[in-house]
Amino acid sequence: MNKLLIALIAGTFAATAAAQMPAPSEKAKAKQELAKEATKVGEHATPQQEAAQQKANVEKSKKVSKALPDKKAKQDAAKAVTAADAKGTTGAQTAAEQAAHTKESKGMSKALPTKADKQKAAAEVTKSQAGQ
Repeated sequence: MNKLLIALIAGTFAATAAAQMPAPSEKAKAKQELAKEATKVGEHATPQQEAAQQKANVEKSKKVSKALPDKKAKQDAAKAVTAADAKGTTGAQTAAEQAAHTKESKGMSKALPTKADKQKAAAEVTKSQAGQ
């Protein structure tokens, strides 16, 4: 009798657990199909076939003419690119231009020139924030 009760309880537990499991979703089914397709034998190239294909690609690429055939042409191209980049990225090309920009920026007036003006502005901001 005890064995029958244990079997009955275990069966009820298993049935309840199985009923609570969610049904497989469409996303899970799609993943399973993708995995099946990826693991099919015979559709993928063997390592020997891949090596042969790579060798053929290398031979084909060796036959293509190069854009810059000699060392001198490569150096000239590199110098041209470097010179163009240097002019485009720096703000001032010469020291004189840099000095002129510095003098110009120092001549501009400041928003709050004195310490007292700065303190006054800070006090006003603090009061306006305290009032909110």
